[in-house]
Amino acid sequence: MIRVIYSIVFSLFLLESCTSYRLSTSKCADINNKVWVVTGASSGLGRGIALEAGNCHAKVVLASRNAAALEEVAGLIRQAGGIAWVLPVDVSDSSAMIRLAQEIVAEWGHIDVWINNAGVTVLGNFWEVPLQEHSRVIDVNFKGTLFGSYVAVQQFNRQEYGTLINIASAESRIPTAYQSAYAASKAAVKNLGVVIRQELRLKGKKNIRIIALDPWALNTPIWDHAANHTGHAPRMGMMDRTPKAVHTVMRAATGRSNRDIAVGWKTRTAYAIHWIAPGFSNRLASDIIYRHQIKMSPQQADTDGNLFKPSAAPLHVETDIRKRMKDEKKWYRRNKKRQQ
Repeated sequence: MIRVIYSIVFSLFLLESCTSYRLSTSKCADINNKVWVVTGASSGLGRGIALEAGNCHAKVVLASRNAAALEEVAGLIRQAGGIAWVLPVDVSDSSAMIRLAQEIVAEWGHIDVWINNAGVTVLGNFWEVPLQEHSRVIDVNFKGTLFGSYVAVQQFNRQEYGTLINIASAESRIPTAYQSAYAASKAAVKNLGVVIRQELRLKGKKNIRIIALDPWALNTPIWDHAANHTGHAPRMGMMDRTPKAVHTVMRAATGRSNRDIAVGWKTRTAYAIHWIAPGFSNRLASDIIYRHQIKMSPQQADTDGNLFKPSAAPLHVETDIRKRMKDEKKWYRRNKKRQQ
């Protein structure tokens, strides 16, 4: 088994897809003047996608609860020569999402790319997390994606083209301990996309593409803003850099594929191992989370994070969590030596 796993890892590392590389100049030019909608655009992956689209001179609609942070992103896009429109919205409000789509079409007449990226998480044992916090994760991650997908696909059907990209997660296929609602919401996002894609295929809608992206854990501020009931600081092992997922989104949006995409060799390797030995992969993933989230992480008080209020500033595409984890690892090793 170990030899097979090593072979898979080595092969997938060598075959790492070019989808994680930055767009070429010609591909970037294809985005010029196109209408892009990005939810969760105030920080993390959404902020990175919005800035890249703005760099390619797209018309970028910035949507999230945090109006001040969106205005900051809009300023950066305008400096790069793009057009930015700030439309604050809570994606879990279906009426607000309908109005969002209507305003965009009224102003610009169409929508080329819609990216459902807004997401939150809560960490903790399933039975110890307050029920309203589980519910809020489902409301934002799944219902927000469902509402966004609904209004986007309705408009795509009217105009006979469009690209919908839903940000799922490697946890959509390999759920881990302490993120029950998050994993459930991302699995729902994946299956929602599969169904919409097949329904469009059966209707002969060849120019409407539905793509779900499965990133590995990313070095975004989600770990700083997560609701948390583990008793320890939120963290994750082997995190990917956020630009890898940003570039994959950009290439998916400008490409021709109409399928789900596993982002990076870590996700592909994990999926391959899961296909061979699903029980083993589930145990391994949760054991890794237990080591990083519980054993090696310092104590932290419970918090509901940004579930019910926008994230506090400053907000960035990436966070300094890697440095924090290195410092915490040193702390863990010092403590372990003292106890021996």
